[in-house]
Amino acid sequence: MPRLLHPDSPLPTALVPLALAAALATSSARAQAQPQAVSPADRTSLEGSSFTHFPLGRPNARFQFLHQDLPAGFALHGHAFRRDAAQVRGVVDGFAAELEVSLSMSPRTPATASATFSDNAGAATVVLPRTTLVFPATARPQLDPATSFDLIVPYALPFVLPPGGGTLCVDTVMFANVSSAGVDRSLSIYLDSHEISTTTNEQAGFRTGSGCAALGSTTPATATMALRHLGSALQLDVAARNGVPNRGNGLSYSYLAFGVGQVTSPWPFRPACVLQTSTEHWFVLGQNDAVGTCDASLQWPMLPSGYRVYLQAGSIELGTSDLVFSDLTQMMTPPAAPLTLPAARIAASTNRASLTGAVSTAVPVTLFF
Repeated sequence: MPRLLHPDSPLPTALVPLALAAALATSSARAQAQPQAVSPADRTSLEGSSFTHFPLGRPNARFQFLHQDLPAGFALHGHAFRRDAAQVRGVVDGFAAELEVSLSMSPRTPATASATFSDNAGAATVVLPRTTLVFPATARPQLDPATSFDLIVPYALPFVLPPGGGTLCVDTVMFANVSSAGVDRSLSIYLDSHEISTTTNEQAGFRTGSGCAALGSTTPATATMALRHLGSALQLDVAARNGVPNRGNGLSYSYLAFGVGQVTSPWPFRPACVLQTSTEHWFVLGQNDAVGTCDASLQWPMLPSGYRVYLQAGSIELGTSDLVFSDLTQMMTPPAAPLTLPAARIAASTNRASLTGAVSTAVPVTLFF
């Protein structure tokens, strides 16, 4: 691996694995043994609604993250991020990044976060002086969410939240990175992230398996789904693609199979098309267009939070044997949206010297230990 091209870097990159192996192993063990807290807290056992490359994937950047949902009096020894499970498949390569982390108690809340960095920070403690950390390659988890937070940022100094609690400001400055892509690249590292709202709470679907193709086509049917807690009902949004096309007769329709378990059941007259959900309920989504596309939304009565369901879209041309199933989507039912914002992000993603950044409620799901 090439050396970081910064003469004042604390360590040559080639020496980082040897120098930090023991420290990271200790941090990992500590993270398992000590009290832990996840922010946003409702993502502890739920996948976030999206992914992000902030903060670790940028070589010249400054980020602040405001967290208001951590326990009062909590002693922090580090934080960690987990791999996105729902959005992206495959392996993300490991990399080394040079960074510095400061913590303070913010005079602001996530709801009043300022675009000016100095407005959000209190009396800061540098818990991780400028150093280089090595982050491992990550594979897509077998199920959502990832069971471990593998991208660990250990602190050199602990930081204790006050007994009365408050808003923690995590100030991260990124100086450089090295990866298989080269030196100081904007890296796509796919950390689990959640877009926070006080009106709706979105849950992304975890897609597995594969669909089958309509007659005369070689492209399997797919479906992307998101489930939203609206306060008084649940809304499922479905984007079905490559279904049975409407051939001008208006007889091609999409449907949704809803189940509480996973099965493997080839369809009798189309054995290449496999039903993968136990199918307690069927829903009609609507008519397909000329390329087999159907976008639809369904509203359901409330289901308990954390309830896993198995969903599969499909389509059929009435009066013929043309039928397809999409890939399978597993999904956990989300809780209601929070009454107040638990976290926020301020990002200057291309200039660490910037005095200001863009404010957003899209934050990486973060484990503090």
